[in-house]
Amino acid sequence: MARKDRERARKRHAIERARRESGFEPAPKEERPAAKPATRTATRRPAGGRPESPLLHKAKVGDVDRKGRVFERPMLLHPKIALYIYFLVLGIGLVSLLRRDPTLQAVGYGAFALGMLVIADSKTTWLRALPFIVLSAALAAGAVALAVGLG
Repeated sequence: MARKDRERARKRHAIERARRESGFEPAPKEERPAAKPATRTATRRPAGGRPESPLLHKAKVGDVDRKGRVFERPMLLHPKIALYIYFLVLGIGLVSLLRRDPTLQAVGYGAFALGMLVIADSKTTWLRALPFIVLSAALAAGAVALAVGLG
């Protein structure tokens, strides 16, 4: 057995094991008769729109990232939406750091708390996401403290 075949089998088994352990049940596939496309262009790209990027897809249980880690939990946000949210968070955070208004600083802390949750959503396991969730809770508490006027 070739080295590449062993690597593929190892990844496939890791995916299957993660799906079994999480209790994930894939949807049954529809049985369709195998029909060959009439033209060569029909096989190259899907109809209507540009082809999807292989890097920007919402990870499901059992998916493998570029580094070979297996997702043990599904992502909640699509990566493109997460990117837009994080750019918005960075913009709000930078503005709040430049101004000394306590209300605006509280909004900045809240924005950074949301940003930490967006980062946590991209992690493969709950254990890897936990530090970002804890940091998000601390930032949210700081935002509430600033908004109420404790700080």
